[in-house]
Amino acid sequence: MRDGIVKRGSRWAYKLELPRDPATGERRQQWVSGFATRKEAEADRDEARAGARRGTFVRPGRMTVAVYLRLWLDGIRVRPTTLAGYRQSAEVYAIPRLGGVALQALAAEHLDGLYRELERSGKRDGTGLAPKSVRHVHTMLRKALADAVERGHVVRNVADLANPPTQRQAASSAARRKVWTAGQLRVFLASVEGDRLYAAWVLFATTGMRRGEVAGLRWSDVDLDGARLTVAQTVTVAGNRLVWAEQAKTEAGSRTVAVDPATVAALRAHRAAQLEERMLLGAGWVADAHGPLVFAREDGAATHPDRFLRLLARRAAACGLPVVDVHGLRHSYATAALRAGVSPEVLSRRLGHADVAVTLSIYAHVRPGDDEDAAIRAAAAILGG
Repeated sequence: MRDGIVKRGSRWAYKLELPRDPATGERRQQWVSGFATRKEAEADRDEARAGARRGTFVRPGRMTVAVYLRLWLDGIRVRPTTLAGYRQSAEVYAIPRLGGVALQALAAEHLDGLYRELERSGKRDGTGLAPKSVRHVHTMLRKALADAVERGHVVRNVADLANPPTQRQAASSAARRKVWTAGQLRVFLASVEGDRLYAAWVLFATTGMRRGEVAGLRWSDVDLDGARLTVAQTVTVAGNRLVWAEQAKTEAGSRTVAVDPATVAALRAHRAAQLEERMLLGAGWVADAHGPLVFAREDGAATHPDRFLRLLARRAAACGLPVVDVHGLRHSYATAALRAGVSPEVLSRRLGHADVAVTLSIYAHVRPGDDEDAAIRAAAAILGG
């Protein structure tokens, strides 16, 4: 064995001198193995020795990415909706592809490869995952690895060195994909006028609310006389469970928005129809524990947020429109509002964005196309004529 490095089968290993046992003062050694080349083993040994001198030494371990992520998910304290998102990112995307990698062997290149693979074929049907969804995976990994650094499992957070889609790419990509024009929104609403959930489609189209916010909307949060509603709770999906959460008391969470007369009328008609359903069902109608909900099912139970996705796809196809998802309706509303002259500041509050900069970043693609019109209107106001 030369310089502490030896070949074991097809892999290389080295013997590492560990800090002495703090309790007994005894000398400690450990074999670190699994390197493809002698050069890799030497580099890792030198880095471990340097870490010991700097006081940043991390004892080699065999924990895999899968084991660590599951332990981490079981122990963190975050909002239920955040935890549900983290679990999906870990179990559906990260663990199937990187779970067998040793946590201490994880490199930025592993993460880059994961992100590019997800962009190419991350969905179940083999198509690419949206940049925004890939970025969600990166956010989860970055947080998990930051905690791993703090707990002494790894020396550095390799996610800080990785190359996920940028925030701007993620936002603008989502906003550009499958967005309806104002005219297409009108066609859609006209085609679903007799639908039991017509008021929900109108609400999506005129407020840009998220599907979880619409599914969680209570009648107690709706002021029809004042033409306003409060977005106070939301429902998401974790596996087969619905996860309810009160919106944070911030502009990005709980918020009160005005609704137009047509939307108020649709909500009034929906409420009358719901009361008829309740009377016909009698004792079989049971208000959900988080309700009474505006868009409850016929028996009073909560509507699964994914139901809006399935129904929207069928309704859009039936009237010959390109299929969009519910988030596409949100982007369609925002794009139409900006083109109608609604200020980004007002739109940001209505959408529940954390900051107007988020709105401007997402919908940057709307504004360059309006540049010529802006130049003409501004010049007319300044120069006259």
